[in-house]
Amino acid sequence: MKHQQKKMRNLSTMKMLCVTIILSVFVYSVIFKYAFIGKNAGLQKEFFFKEIDDEIRDEMSYANEITYAGNMRNADKWIIVTSISYPTQDVKSLANLPEWQLLVVADTKTPPDWHLDGVIFLSVAAQQSLGYKILEHIPYSSYTRKNIGYLYAIQHGAKLIYETDDDNHPTDSLKGFMTAETMYGVVPSSATTVLNPYAYYGQPTTWPRGYPLDNIGDNISGEYNAVHWKTALIQQGAVNGDPDVDAIYRLTRKSNSKLLNLTFDEYMPPLFYPKGTFVPWNSQNTLFLYDAFWGLLLPSSVTSRVTDIWRSYFTQTLLWLIGGHLSYLPPNCYQLRNSHSYIDDAKQEKKFYDQAGELVQFLFSWKCKSNNLPSCIQILADDMALKGFWDISDAKVTAAWLQDLFTIGYEFPKMTSTRLNEPIDFSITLQSDNRFAVSIPSKQLYIGEKKSRIKNLYYKTCYQAHASIVSTQKQLTHQNPILLLIIFNTPRYENIPYLESLYDGHFVKTIYCGPEPPSKAVLHEWEINFITFNATRQRAKMDPPGSFNYECVLKVMKLGMRVKGVLSIADDAIMKVKSIRTLPLDEIWHNSKGFITKEDFLKLVKHTPKFNKNKLVKRNRIYYPIASLKYGSIKSCNSSNLQGKCTLDPFSQFFIRYETNIKDAIDELYQLQSSNEIIKTFLVGLQRKLLGEKRVAKMATDVYYIPQKHFQKFISIAEVFFKHRVFLEIAVPTILHSIGVNDNKLGACAYNWGYGTTRDKPLPIFQAFLDSFLVFLHPVKLSSITKENMNMVELFCAALNSHHFTHPFEQ
Repeated sequence: MKHQQKKMRNLSTMKMLCVTIILSVFVYSVIFKYAFIGKNAGLQKEFFFKEIDDEIRDEMSYANEITYAGNMRNADKWIIVTSISYPTQDVKSLANLPEWQLLVVADTKTPPDWHLDGVIFLSVAAQQSLGYKILEHIPYSSYTRKNIGYLYAIQHGAKLIYETDDDNHPTDSLKGFMTAETMYGVVPSSATTVLNPYAYYGQPTTWPRGYPLDNIGDNISGEYNAVHWKTALIQQGAVNGDPDVDAIYRLTRKSNSKLLNLTFDEYMPPLFYPKGTFVPWNSQNTLFLYDAFWGLLLPSSVTSRVTDIWRSYFTQTLLWLIGGHLSYLPPNCYQLRNSHSYIDDAKQEKKFYDQAGELVQFLFSWKCKSNNLPSCIQILADDMALKGFWDISDAKVTAAWLQDLFTIGYEFPKMTSTRLNEPIDFSITLQSDNRFAVSIPSKQLYIGEKKSRIKNLYYKTCYQAHASIVSTQKQLTHQNPILLLIIFNTPRYENIPYLESLYDGHFVKTIYCGPEPPSKAVLHEWEINFITFNATRQRAKMDPPGSFNYECVLKVMKLGMRVKGVLSIADDAIMKVKSIRTLPLDEIWHNSKGFITKEDFLKLVKHTPKFNKNKLVKRNRIYYPIASLKYGSIKSCNSSNLQGKCTLDPFSQFFIRYETNIKDAIDELYQLQSSNEIIKTFLVGLQRKLLGEKRVAKMATDVYYIPQKHFQKFISIAEVFFKHRVFLEIAVPTILHSIGVNDNKLGACAYNWGYGTTRDKPLPIFQAFLDSFLVFLHPVKLSSITKENMNMVELFCAALNSHHFTHPFEQ
């Protein structure tokens, strides 16, 4: 037995010796190769890995002589920081994030007694015990000591790595980063080599550190394509406060007496960078998914102000080879920057002042002839050394890095097709709604040409009748954290200026939707966001205009905006905009109340109590038509006996007209319920809410609100209804009343069915509307103001002069 054990130990020793020889030969061959690199030297640019079986790899595990400053959490989410200071408040905050393991990498200046409970602290001595090959190449007093922490996290099971600095404070506990398989976002619709993310997020005169200086003055387009792509493997979050800008910016734009305090638009969609479009990203608020861990390596031959920028361009080039992407996300972090000498920073940044544009052009045209990612990584590192973008030592550290990754068991992703075209969902005209002063520091202000246009429109439309109302008293405009979606059933966009006058500044984002884009003059003069819905099929079948315009809601939900919800309203409805702040943003609003005569309206207002948000009362009676498909053909249900069998002829022509569409949609939902939990839950809720199987509801649906928590439910179900072209006023009420309409007083909308009477001349009831509990009124045809309809002019001016709106001259 002892002899057999000795034989096994000898065999193990021989295997280890063989592996050591193989790796030593490889390392020295790399060194030998670079010893003869000259300007015109040709290189063998293929990086080969030896096949090492699992048994030998197990025996190659590194030493485990780490002194922990606290117990290691059983986490696959890691935060990597390097620091030369005692724990800052921001570091303490990072240490307290649940589900995240913080690792701090020490340097020679780090206090030797550094300690924080729950944090892994890699002292300089501990780093040396790890045995990583890159230890031979990374200098002390260098930001690139972080590389050691990356390897340690990967070796100990990391699946996500968030890297930051000790003066950054995440504002959302890192929940704003995306970790699902796919994510929504936008990409620029036209090809561009570089794209300024700071301009996209509302700071057009600011640029990130490392941005090519030649491109600072480029105009940013407002034209984008919405996409639903595989989640970005690298995600950079914008940072409010003192974000990452270069020394040129700080020396020329920042006040010497004030802190930099920039703010970015947190309600823009995530911005994808497609293949061929570059952006510099840093190491201060960045998430790496597992398949991008190979791209964590920071080069050591360049300065600390250049290292993460050069890494970003290098990694992004290779990311496209595996079908991966980078995404720039809305702000999720605040930075109060540690003090720097801007002159010293400028000296350290000289390399990217001189070479960033040249590097981008080189990488844009660079091609890898290998079909193996590690080989391509090494080839590009070699090529960048040959071109003088970094030193030969960084090509060597790349080889050591790849060797370490392989040894600790990291699995490199496979390379994919290099095709340029990727699927897009729809186009959108999109601009940041932030209004920033050009001076620094900036704060969110209501400035610009739009304000002047609104004042001029009011003066032109209302001044003669209401001059005495104009005052200099300033009003604070409350921005509701929701998206306002204004839908046009027909392309009659004359009322956009009047809608802007009523609602501008009251919502964090407003998007218009119609069957075709408005003129470029309207788009740019009023600085609006716009998407289109497909009206081709409704015209072919002679459906009423806007029959399926809930496509607009589906589209804005797929932008991935961080809004609390979406308020969809027809262009010919009007709302008391300041009443929105009184409504709960986590509840669905869909409350239709009809009337015909003025007397009906006054009775409606008189007998309906005001909404009390502290007392939500669930519906105990159904006031809208319900139809059933349970027994084949569609039948209406008796409102006085909804639990009984539905046998009546359909009350609504739309039940008959769209019977086949409804049946096909319901049948598909029942087929999908076995594989889709959302749809299964929806069908259960629908049966409970409408008191029977395979039932649908019909209601006027010109106004409704859906909170963020229901977005995915609505998307999953509405896509089925839209696929089968189920009419708007059947599809939306059916969905909403299954997933969560809990109160019949939320966001009440009065619908005027008095054709030829009050519907055409709503002014006589408008003051009663303003004084009522009602929030919305439909229809109000503001477009008729352009035809000098004095009735509508009076109504528009009365609205702006009421306390329910913000007067243009009181902002």
